[in-house]
Amino acid sequence: MVADLLGVPESEHATYREQLQGGHDKSQTREADGKMKHNPLEFLYERFTRYIEERRREPRNDVMTALATATFPDGSLPEVHDIMLIASNLFAAGGETTARLISAMLQMIGERPELQRQLRADRSLLPNFIEECLRLETPLQSTFRLSRVATKIGELEVPPGTTVMLLPAAANRDPRRFEEPHAFRLNRPNWRQHLAFGSGVHACAGAPLARAEARVSAERFLDRMRDITVSEAHHGPPGARRYEYPKTYMLRGLERLHLEFAAAD
Repeated sequence: MVADLLGVPESEHATYREQLQGGHDKSQTREADGKMKHNPLEFLYERFTRYIEERRREPRNDVMTALATATFPDGSLPEVHDIMLIASNLFAAGGETTARLISAMLQMIGERPELQRQLRADRSLLPNFIEECLRLETPLQSTFRLSRVATKIGELEVPPGTTVMLLPAAANRDPRRFEEPHAFRLNRPNWRQHLAFGSGVHACAGAPLARAEARVSAERFLDRMRDITVSEAHHGPPGARRYEYPKTYMLRGLERLHLEFAAAD
């Protein structure tokens, strides 16, 4: 979906899957010791540089053209490299974070039979459900900002030029903002006040698309699958589940999720 939105040719989708995900055979993209044979970002940077240059020569009706032809207030064009970085990050982040959100949604549904019954009975609850998953299982755990001027955060003096690491996932569990912050509450009154998509001038440009993807995915899963449960054979019994998460402070999401379900009638 993100590829189509940006304007990546459909004929190249299979190549992207192989280069960025390694297809089904991981040996194609990894050495024997598990290290990457190549940097996937190099592939993205090469392709998106070419796309930006093409759009400037021959504009089309897609997001890539809008990015390529956007100008500064004085009418000048940014460097191709700078636009390429924005487009590449939008492409990479749009798939990675939404996939992690969808897995968190399915985990919530599989762990909570009563929640599953509520969502099946009333699909209008899905937006609340998605926002609460975003708050509790924020896909992007941290981000960085550069302090341009001297400022103060709490009691800490921050000189200009300081790199500051922000933790939106921690803010999303702040008890001063969210009552019972570690609990899943479908009827939470301030369900849209989380920072999973940032805020203000730093709000995620892909937030509406991510929410739409999550809503459509949830609808399809509920339509096609009955009695969704987490597999005890793979993750252990309720109360003693075993889940794996990536060992990084940047992203949060299940490494894998095994579900059991019955096909819908």
